[in-house]
Amino acid sequence: MNKLSDYIEISSFNGSTSLVQRNNAIYVKKQVAKDLTYIYKILALNRHKNISDIIEIFEYEDITIIIEEYITGETLSDILENTPIQTESYTKSIIGQICDGLTFLHKHNIIHRDINPNNIMVTKDGTVKIIDFDISRSVKKNSSTDTVVLGTVGYAAPEQFGFTQSDNRTDLYAVGVLANVMLTGKMPNECLYHGKLGKVIAKATEIDAKIRYKSIASFKHAFTNETDENTNGFIKILRSIPGFRTWEVWKMLVALILYATYVPLMCVFISWSTDVTSALLTIFSEVLMFVIPFILLTNLLGVRRHLAHKPATALIAAMIISAIAFFVGASIFLFNAANNI
Repeated sequence: MNKLSDYIEISSFNGSTSLVQRNNAIYVKKQVAKDLTYIYKILALNRHKNISDIIEIFEYEDITIIIEEYITGETLSDILENTPIQTESYTKSIIGQICDGLTFLHKHNIIHRDINPNNIMVTKDGTVKIIDFDISRSVKKNSSTDTVVLGTVGYAAPEQFGFTQSDNRTDLYAVGVLANVMLTGKMPNECLYHGKLGKVIAKATEIDAKIRYKSIASFKHAFTNETDENTNGFIKILRSIPGFRTWEVWKMLVALILYATYVPLMCVFISWSTDVTSALLTIFSEVLMFVIPFILLTNLLGVRRHLAHKPATALIAAMIISAIAFFVGASIFLFNAANNI
């Protein structure tokens, strides 16, 4: 184990944080409150790609000094200052990685409580690093409220103002706000993003924590349509199928009924074909009747965004195209069937 004196100070950020060097490697040295020592010990023993690495911890009678990795990159705050409004794809990438980091923290019973653009670092290769755990805490089972009002204005959830105790949904609220800021440049109460993502953000930033998503992983799937990084491979594939993406029971049951009906029906129709041409016409008609409406009406891979900018307009266009495709496909199928009788 190294000694604190092995770390030579290069420059100072403020009274409690400085840049240090050991064996030509650069690190950050921070003085933290004694009651946060246990959190940094957990982070030192359990590392994650989206959490800044804790290298060493030096405990003294009245203070604790930590050495953590020096991250080369820029804060999300700097990125947003240069480009206030980000694309959906970039936002999903950043928010998805933040969710992975927070899922890891919540697994270890750690609530960050201060997710905001200043505490998110983005490296040159696009990797997100969550930093600054100075107001983090663990969930206390027998506590009904937080004892201290803390958090960044705008990103702090209502429970951080002493109404109830912070939990994983506190970080969820902040991530929802951050997602909206990246997409619109404004807080959700000023201008909520449109469409499906706007609805996801609205649920994540509900005043009542009970109405929000139950976990960061659930929010991530709703926002990015991706499952948690540790999710079983089979579940990941299943949750990419329309009807199973939200993991809601009634939608999965409806999807099962539809799949169990249409797939055998399509096979039966093809089996009725008397030659190759007839079979190809049958397949083409089924694509028009079932596949195209399925893709458009379930918005598979976000295809409706190519139809119109406004979600409502895109949905109407999808319904019209689906209806036309169905009737054209049905006409081809009936014509083909008549010639095969």
